[in-house]
Amino acid sequence: MATERAIHFAIFILLLIGLGAVSAWVSYAYLRETLILEIAGIALSWGVILLFLYASFIKLNWKWWMSS
Repeated sequence: MATERAIHFAIFILLLIGLGAVSAWVSYAYLRETLILEIAGIALSWGVILLFLYASFIKLNWKWWMSS
């Protein structure tokens, strides 16, 4: 059970880092002239990413953050 929890945690962290980096790059590349839009785009992207990951973990019934 501990190994499965570690794998789920690694999946979550890697997805979070990867998707966050992509969203930051896209926001920087396309919204370079307006700083507030760049910051808002990154924050919105992170919010959507976290919501998607949370919904995916709930749908798959992965509760690695809770003790069994």
